[in-house]
Amino acid sequence: MAAAFLCASLYVCAGRPASAAEAASRPPLEEILNPPDVSSTGPLLLSRPGSAPGTLASTTTARGTEPESPVRLPHRFSVGFNDLGGQFRFHLRQDWAAEFRMLTGNASSDVGSVQAFVFGLRGYKFLPERHSWRFYLGAETAYVKTSLHGINTNGNPNSVATVSGFGDTSGYALGAFGGVEYRLLKRLAIDFDVGPYLIGLRERVTGVSGSTLDFVGNTAINVYLF
Repeated sequence: MAAAFLCASLYVCAGRPASAAEAASRPPLEEILNPPDVSSTGPLLLSRPGSAPGTLASTTTARGTEPESPVRLPHRFSVGFNDLGGQFRFHLRQDWAAEFRMLTGNASSDVGSVQAFVFGLRGYKFLPERHSWRFYLGAETAYVKTSLHGINTNGNPNSVATVSGFGDTSGYALGAFGGVEYRLLKRLAIDFDVGPYLIGLRERVTGVSGSTLDFVGNTAINVYLF
């Protein structure tokens, strides 16, 4: 590059007469052939355009300012807990994750106490984290099983409720959700999401089946292990 510039300068000097302005602005031939030694003058510093020659716009050197490396937060694997069970989440990539969770709960009804078990598989799509907040979207498919205890037959010995296995159901749950994760500490975060779920169940003894659409909310505390 320097050799090509030198040849071009010599060609201009020898090829045509120079005007007074050009002659005044062109460096002497001795300076072109013998450039000053800058190795002993310290690091090369850059000046801001429009500033006087030799003044410093900043302490930026010719190498430029090296950006600081961002702090890498643990995100690969986490264990979550809530009042109904637990979950294990594995990040396939920075913004994609899969989760297995197991939930259990009890509720009372007119015929007895219902105990439910849910075994679900979730998929997550995370948005970039901003100030410890990270929004996400996802979908879930789950296997649902319920059992009935303390059946009330109202004193009727011939009630179908006396048949073994009555009230036991099994089925599915399909849903989509949106939520947010807030990182409390480096390895501790809290999740909240909500979305519509289609739940279908079939009773074991009578064979009666049905489905319902509900909005389901979920809250969990996640501990990031690595």
